[in-house]
Amino acid sequence: MLMKNPGTFIFALLFTFLVALVIFGQDPVKPAEQQPTQQPPKKSEPEQKKEAEPEQQPEIIKLDTTQVTVPVIITDGFGRFINGLKIKDFTLHEDGDEQIISDFSDASTPFNVALLIDVSLSTKNKLDEIKRTAKDFVKLLQPRDKVLVVAFDDQVRFVGDFTGDQKVLETNIKKLKTGYRTRLYDAIALTITEKFNKLPGRKAIVVLSDGVDSGSKIATSESVLEMLARNSVIAYSVRYETRNDGSKILKPRDLPDISPSQFMGHHWQAQPRGMYEKQRPKDRDMIGIEFLQEMANRSGAIYIRSESIQMTAYALAQIADELRNQYTLAYDPKNKKDDGGFRRITVNLKQNNFRIRAREGYFAPKPTVSKEPVKPANNPR
Repeated sequence: MLMKNPGTFIFALLFTFLVALVIFGQDPVKPAEQQPTQQPPKKSEPEQKKEAEPEQQPEIIKLDTTQVTVPVIITDGFGRFINGLKIKDFTLHEDGDEQIISDFSDASTPFNVALLIDVSLSTKNKLDEIKRTAKDFVKLLQPRDKVLVVAFDDQVRFVGDFTGDQKVLETNIKKLKTGYRTRLYDAIALTITEKFNKLPGRKAIVVLSDGVDSGSKIATSESVLEMLARNSVIAYSVRYETRNDGSKILKPRDLPDISPSQFMGHHWQAQPRGMYEKQRPKDRDMIGIEFLQEMANRSGAIYIRSESIQMTAYALAQIADELRNQYTLAYDPKNKKDDGGFRRITVNLKQNNFRIRAREGYFAPKPTVSKEPVKPANNPR
């Protein structure tokens, strides 16, 4: 029928085409409106300001150079502690220049004590006894003192946190198990940077170890000694013998001379560097002895060599006694130069008839290093 009426067919085709144009022309596709690009929700003004700020970097731990803290022990000629002194009884000098003591603490001020226990393989045969003496030690401290147990072998582990709860501390000490290597230097460094640097108040480290480091990864003996000289932490060391448990046995002539005053809490001067140069080469035990001695000396503490577990118990009792009878002085140094130099501290009493042991000094901050790229020298070495 369509073929017989071609005009009708053409008219129907044109009509269909026009209807399609009208339908599509009335509502054209608008990509900007019908399919809008998803935009993030509008942020509040505080969030916009926060976003505009540079990304916050992890805090860099630095020594608070505005104040220097000096632990002080005062004894009479028989080694008995002298209590009851006041800030007016002390004078303090830095490199010969008298300083104003701005803060003063006596025995009534509590301590934060980190008890660092060597649980490496060399202590395997003594670990049970060490645990027992450690439990006795924390019981001897002041009720308001807080203790953190730190175990070190292949790893450095903070067992719990600072607490004065005796039951919690006993449980933490019971958890200690023998490992293999000894990360002594790392244990001291991490305790200072991760636990002590942001902690207010008086701080002390007590190290129970043979002093032999065999696995530290982030610290060395030199870096730890420098860190102690830059901080206000007093670091005691008790060296227990492990050489008869499989290590090389040294004869008495191999050991440095330890004067009796070290067991009485009296001041002693560090031996000059290279004190063993004229002897045969040092083995690892002698290196450990020298490190523990120097660590205690630089911070104003004492080193005690323990030949038996009974001696270890005595040493810890003596350290607890010192912490209960210690003074702490603080001052803002008059010398503000950031030259990295060592500043020697001298503490005296106006009535100078007592023995005084104090931190021997500290290192000033080092000069700020320019961030500009260093140009290569024309004639490099």
